[in-house]
Amino acid sequence: MYSGLILLVFIGIGVAWLWTRGRRRIGLPVNGKHWGAVIVIFVVLMVLAYGATHTPH
Repeated sequence: MYSGLILLVFIGIGVAWLWTRGRRRIGLPVNGKHWGAVIVIFVVLMVLAYGATHTPH
């Protein structure tokens, strides 16, 4: 179970890297809060998507 969450965090870091790179390219500021927010939002959305597809019934 924890290996899946760790993998989600690593993928979230990759998504955050792409997101902040895009923000820099269009001239928007980037700081640590942006990195953390993108990672948390990505992980929560992926956990919700996983939970929606794997029901106990």
